[in-house]
Amino acid sequence: MAEPRSWKGVRTADGSWTLAHPEHGATCHSLAGAWQQARERYARPCRLRELAQSQPAVDLLDIGTGLGLNLAAALEALSGTNAGLHAVTLERDPDVLRAAIELAEWPGDVEAHYAPVRAALARCLASRASPACADLGTRGSLTLLAGDARVELRSWSAGARFDAVFLDPFAPSVEGALWTAEFLAEVAERMRPHAVLSTYSASLAVRVALASAGLAVGRGPRVGLKSAGTLASFATALPALEARTVRRLARRAAPDAASDVGRRQKN
Repeated sequence: MAEPRSWKGVRTADGSWTLAHPEHGATCHSLAGAWQQARERYARPCRLRELAQSQPAVDLLDIGTGLGLNLAAALEALSGTNAGLHAVTLERDPDVLRAAIELAEWPGDVEAHYAPVRAALARCLASRASPACADLGTRGSLTLLAGDARVELRSWSAGARFDAVFLDPFAPSVEGALWTAEFLAEVAERMRPHAVLSTYSASLAVRVALASAGLAVGRGPRVGLKSAGTLASFATALPALEARTVRRLARRAAPDAASDVGRRQKN
């Protein structure tokens, strides 16, 4: 019998780490720069720093923990403010977390923000509970929901609402269940009106599912070699999609959401 393969650490172009999946080989982040992607794809477009100017804490839903690098980028966005981060993160495979914890130290500018995430994930894994909770030093708290994200999110506190959503599982061809209209509608139900969801996917099907959940859909930033992703929100103005894409969305979105497609966007 062949030996089971493990997650493999890969240095990306900006010096930060990512991990390659042991089966299909896809990496958790862009090889053009994992840290760049975490900051520019997730923390910045979800406007975490802006939120910190008006509230004492930011509640984040992080779907697809991976290395926890997106969480570190969230901490960086809040650094120098008085706001703490309260993150709920969902990960099916505990082995990816173990592999991340064992990676060599990160570049100095990343390590300062990644260290509390690494320590919190280690404590959550040691507890073997789901949910498992740990503090992020003095900077907030982390709750790890380990297992099938659909089940875990459904069983999580029904009243929980979030200021931002990082939607970062593997591609639909690998983790298709986390891109369905049903799951994305459940995610939308957990978003506060001002919350922004960001994902690397620019798939029309994903955008249609978000629009059908009642969200306005906008263009995410271009990061590295990757084309623009997708942003979604109930009330926050978003960068506009191309007119052709807006028309395609309006044709395919649920009838009660079609009239909202393209609204609350700005150039």
